[in-house]
Amino acid sequence: MYGILVWPPEELGAFLLELQRQHRVRGFGPPHLNLRQPFEWEHGEESLRKAVQGILRSHAPFRLRLGGWSSFPQGVVYLRAYGGTPFRKLHHALEPLAPPLKEIEGPSYIPHLTLALGLSPEAAADLARSLPLPQCKSFVLREAALVQDAADGSLVEVARFPFSG
Repeated sequence: MYGILVWPPEELGAFLLELQRQHRVRGFGPPHLNLRQPFEWEHGEESLRKAVQGILRSHAPFRLRLGGWSSFPQGVVYLRAYGGTPFRKLHHALEPLAPPLKEIEGPSYIPHLTLALGLSPEAAADLARSLPLPQCKSFVLREAALVQDAADGSLVEVARFPFSG
């Protein structure tokens, strides 16, 4: 399974990892922003690299603003992100690469950085209300990472591609 994502800046990533440690929660891999849902690719990794690079080449860096904490009913706690039109265009440009494994995002995808998965809906809502906001209020997306799921449940970075549009 592959994914295309953005790693948060070092300071924000450290803040999110510390919150995970304090509250004994975790997400899928280190905190990150998905640019599209995970997907299978059957045409060879080199062709996937070229396809992703071709798409990202036409997108310019853009600012992502961070909002507050919230939760999804599936027991997910996340930090809301706002990328406006540049994010929507990038998200939609990456969707046709391959069908998603599950239709969990669809047209109403909410950009976010996941802090915790697998909580009860009540525990997720309670945790989201109790978390401090990060000092980082925004950051510029300049590159994306192509990642693959490892057998141990971690994410392995396959390649990074700059936005150059």
